[in-house]
Amino acid sequence: MKRSTQNRGHVEPAAPRAALTLVLLFLAGLALYATQSFAETPVIPQYGPDKHEGVSSCDGSTCHGSAAPRNDRNVRQDEYLIWTEEDRHSQRAYKVLLNRDSIRISKNLGREKKPHQDNLCLDCHSDNPPPDKRRSENNAFTVTDGVGCEGCHGGAERYLRPHDSGSTHKKNIELGMFPTDDPVARTRLCLSCHLGDRQKFVDHRLMGAGHPRQSFEVALFSILQPYHWEPDDDYISRGKQAPNDVKLWAIGQAVAVDEIMDAMLDPNRNTLGLFPELVLYDCQACHHGIDKMRRWRPRKSTGLGPGVVRLNDSNFLMLIQALQIVDPATAKLLRADLRELHQAASEGRGNSNTIANKIRGRIKTVLPKLQAWKIDAKVLRTLSKNILREALTGEFADYAGSEQAAMALQTIVFGYYDQQLLDDAAYDALERGELTKLLASVDDPDTFNPDKAKKAFKALQGKLNGK
Repeated sequence: MKRSTQNRGHVEPAAPRAALTLVLLFLAGLALYATQSFAETPVIPQYGPDKHEGVSSCDGSTCHGSAAPRNDRNVRQDEYLIWTEEDRHSQRAYKVLLNRDSIRISKNLGREKKPHQDNLCLDCHSDNPPPDKRRSENNAFTVTDGVGCEGCHGGAERYLRPHDSGSTHKKNIELGMFPTDDPVARTRLCLSCHLGDRQKFVDHRLMGAGHPRQSFEVALFSILQPYHWEPDDDYISRGKQAPNDVKLWAIGQAVAVDEIMDAMLDPNRNTLGLFPELVLYDCQACHHGIDKMRRWRPRKSTGLGPGVVRLNDSNFLMLIQALQIVDPATAKLLRADLRELHQAASEGRGNSNTIANKIRGRIKTVLPKLQAWKIDAKVLRTLSKNILREALTGEFADYAGSEQAAMALQTIVFGYYDQQLLDDAAYDALERGELTKLLASVDDPDTFNPDKAKKAFKALQGKLNGK
């Protein structure tokens, strides 16, 4: 069965599921929000004013706890079951804090509390609002549930009863529900943990203590979550946004760049004594075998030579690919900005803060254009052609660049199928073959070989020619 918004998320055949598993391994209405600026993005649920009622407030059989999807309702009503059985936010997020690796990381950092009791960990491995924002009666709220409903949808204190009675989406938002349907808000919410924000941040100290590297792409991660919503016609008629996956990918890249610039500009994050915050830089610039694998490759676009710690610019590279279609002039300016930023951040040529602020200004300008972007067959062909061409020139020679390009192509190729540019047999063959091999080439940063990745990109290019 193909991935579809009419079933429980995007469902794949057995082999494509294996391909998506590789992603998991290395990862460890409509007009209501169309003009929303960054400044207007809602408060992240953890920091919101409303009490969190607990997962038990949502799991009733007539609410979201049905044992099977209800075809006579406008929502599935088995969302709780999907979350408990398939979603890592439930299955893994909190439980991983109890294992040996988490305990070792905590000890390496010299933390006084155990990971499952430490806000440093709980802030992202569970729904962790302040104690006075938790429903205490009958132990209704507990952090042991992991990243529960309200960790993403907002404290339900005000909207729970009206929501249960059938209030509109707009009214629910007014009463404190977080607009996860809005791509900007969703990406900021996800990145608050999958990158960090001004209140919580996975810095290089935490990485050095043993925490896995962070990796995120909102469109593919939304698919893998898995879907517990159905963005169909009814979904849209209730005032919700249902952006195309490729549009979500592009908006996600823009928001990620903005968040990275915010981290660079934040004096509380971008400092390690004499050093900048190294988590913002490309890990493999330093972490590679000196003698065993000589995998450094030049990238003319950076203006940097070997032996220099380069910024992780993978989100920039993907955003530029989108902007080359949506706004070519800004894409050209952003390429120049990125080169300046590389040289300022790595070699002290220029003021990185000034450049970062300039880039944030550009992001604010292009975001409405990305939100209005119409994704059609021509866009998909151009986008895949451009990404694959740059991959073969070596622009994605860094591990993170290849990783982001590989994730982007998973979404774009599904777009081919969705637009009927590929039939069932052709899509299945790509999932089992070239797409799986591409993901395998970026499966492990420790064994990443840019030449093997380039070979995988070239193989996919050959299969998409003429489609």
